[in-house]
Amino acid sequence: MKNFYHKNYEIIVYLIFGVLTTVVYFIGRFLTVALSQNALLAVVVAQSAAIIFAFVTNKLWVFKQAEKSSLLTQFLKFVAARLLVFFLDLFVTWLCIEKFGAFFIKFFGLNQLTYTAGLTQWPIVKSFIGSPVLANTFIWSMVIQVAAIILNYIFSKLFVFKNKKQ
Repeated sequence: MKNFYHKNYEIIVYLIFGVLTTVVYFIGRFLTVALSQNALLAVVVAQSAAIIFAFVTNKLWVFKQAEKSSLLTQFLKFVAARLLVFFLDLFVTWLCIEKFGAFFIKFFGLNQLTYTAGLTQWPIVKSFIGSPVLANTFIWSMVIQVAAIILNYIFSKLFVFKNKKQ
């Protein structure tokens, strides 16, 4: 088990911080939606908070033996790599929530679910999935976050925090 951990340290730690980055993202996104009722603004706030959190954790703990270039250079590369996911998130939000939200609510049958019983009575759950619109937002947010974790690891490993060949 110890050998498995050491052999896969980078991926294991990346996944842990990826999950924590996702938590930061969701807190930022849903708090902004709750305060502003604006899904696109929520993406901007959530992505900004997640990018800063992810850069710090990736730099310090995930890719700690990475090439030592300037902090500013690494941060700019990191942000550039994350912009693809940021714009993908904006596009999916616009397309699947803003533009065709009613279609996807009907497609997933979210308008036929009961939002007045079970776990949806818990305030925290209700704020995430307490209506068809919120449930649709949650589904698409999860889809984009899974894609983000995979794409961001690849970009960080190959472009931002790459190790020099010995």
